[in-house]
Amino acid sequence: MTNSDGNLSIDFLVGVTIFIMAFIWVATLIPNLFLGVSAHAIDFDAVAYRTGVILAEDPGATDETAQGPWEFQLDSGKGLIERFGLAVSKETPNILSGPKVDRFFNCSPPKPNGAFIYPDDYRNRAIFGDYPYRFNISLLAAGESVPRYVGDIRPDNYGYIRRDVKIKNFSNATINQTTVKNFHLNNTGLDGNVTYHDFAITINTTQLLNANITNPVTNPNYRDAYQIDPRSDWINITIEDFNKYPPLPNWITDPSNIPASDPQVNLTQVTFSQTWYGFPGLFAIPPGSVPHKNFIYVDGNPAPVNPPIDHLEDKQNITFAFPPGFFIGADETGSIYINMTFQVNRTSGTPGGMQYLNTSGTPPWDYNYNPRYVTQPVLTDAVLEVAVW
Repeated sequence: MTNSDGNLSIDFLVGVTIFIMAFIWVATLIPNLFLGVSAHAIDFDAVAYRTGVILAEDPGATDETAQGPWEFQLDSGKGLIERFGLAVSKETPNILSGPKVDRFFNCSPPKPNGAFIYPDDYRNRAIFGDYPYRFNISLLAAGESVPRYVGDIRPDNYGYIRRDVKIKNFSNATINQTTVKNFHLNNTGLDGNVTYHDFAITINTTQLLNANITNPVTNPNYRDAYQIDPRSDWINITIEDFNKYPPLPNWITDPSNIPASDPQVNLTQVTFSQTWYGFPGLFAIPPGSVPHKNFIYVDGNPAPVNPPIDHLEDKQNITFAFPPGFFIGADETGSIYINMTFQVNRTSGTPGGMQYLNTSGTPPWDYNYNPRYVTQPVLTDAVLEVAVW
């Protein structure tokens, strides 16, 4: 008789096969059942961390057809911005650029006329990913009580990351009687008593971008954090001591003119020119190529004005405030020249001109890394926080 003890029936084999297949299918399905409940909640911290890294360590990026960095793209051209990044450069992680911070937080809401719209513009350029995350990104600088922010009010549960960062501030210079004496910024001699005086300031882009930064002494790897870049930084120049009566004695060399001079001083025009490497000569910058509007502030008035400005003898100071991007087209291996024309008239005594602020016989006053005359960029502590849910 045939022994069948070790044989399995066909029905049993079919049943076991169906069971195994069903078990495998259920095992693969179970994780997806809980994906909406737990997976995204678990990775909120990871998304916040990734976004914090992008903002704090990356300078951002634009489409290859864009002209200039992302923070200087026109509102109408924001489609050319591929990625937000607040770092000054890739070599300076956690050191943020002031212009990038200002542009990034120029959003609607909270600002009615902000350039970028929350959440779409930010989700596509800072958060990334297919999941429709909600988020809040804020920055609180030392000395400020209210942070700047983009995003929604945070719910009870969210992922977040905080980063200690620094914000790069800008340089500025003051030209006063001491500066004029030290640099001999007044015309002298028999031909000094003229009515119109040209005073020139040079911003040597080559020197600022390549010369040694000696103060403060920093790690060479963080050079960009203290560098003055006229193309992307604020350039602020204040000329003061106009209101001292008589307003000119310390700036002229002939004291006999002082008692009866009673001068009137007017700033009649400001012109711009530049040099380019490989092209000898000085080239005028056409008025339409830079925003030649609203860059002079009188006595701290928040409303800027344009030349001509009359009766400077009655003013305490004037400030030339050139915003980031004003000189965006400057050549990296050239210089920018700002030329001011002053009109000086005696209103009593012997009529005619006077000696005054004038660089006709001297080199232009140089905006450079000398801390005695130009306040150098400093870093402000801040906290960047990214919350995602």
